[in-house]
Amino acid sequence: MLVKLIFQLIMRDADWYWYLINAFIVIIGRLLDILSTRYVSKELKLETNKLARRIGWRGVILIQTPIIVLGSLDIYLAFFIFIWSLFLFANNIMGSWNTKQIGEEQYYEDLKSRLKQTKRWQIILSEISYILTFTLTGIFVLVFLLVFNDIIAVFFLSLALICQGLLTTARSMKYLFDLKKESQKNNEN
Repeated sequence: MLVKLIFQLIMRDADWYWYLINAFIVIIGRLLDILSTRYVSKELKLETNKLARRIGWRGVILIQTPIIVLGSLDIYLAFFIFIWSLFLFANNIMGSWNTKQIGEEQYYEDLKSRLKQTKRWQIILSEISYILTFTLTGIFVLVFLLVFNDIIAVFFLSLALICQGLLTTARSMKYLFDLKKESQKNNEN
């Protein structure tokens, strides 16, 4: 009742069912992130968010309540949370076959061991890719939309994202399946 009252105060001209639709969108996004994190890192050793590691699974689940309430108040905010959660889901799942194969603890220890031997600049160079892809693309979209009002440029940026997603997935899967096939042939010989 209190949430509905707050919703009506903030969104006076909106119908109450929009709150439920927005909440549903946010819940789906947050579930994707949380379930993929749980799938890859049950003990949260591989979780990059220090707060999440510190507060554990109960805390992580409790933190979702204000996020869901906040996202429920506006469709744009709901989609922002959903898309960001989708990116987190994809990041969690990427390469999870390897983590699941060797186990969370072994993967964690191997990672720590390899990082001892790696120079800082090598880590930065390998991890900066998210800035080069997501951040720059987002900046370009905003500039083309808000400064130049150029929807055609945004179309081509979106098309580039779509192509990158499809082609990278296809190439990566082909590469891994080819390696698997090669490995199986070597085992047969």
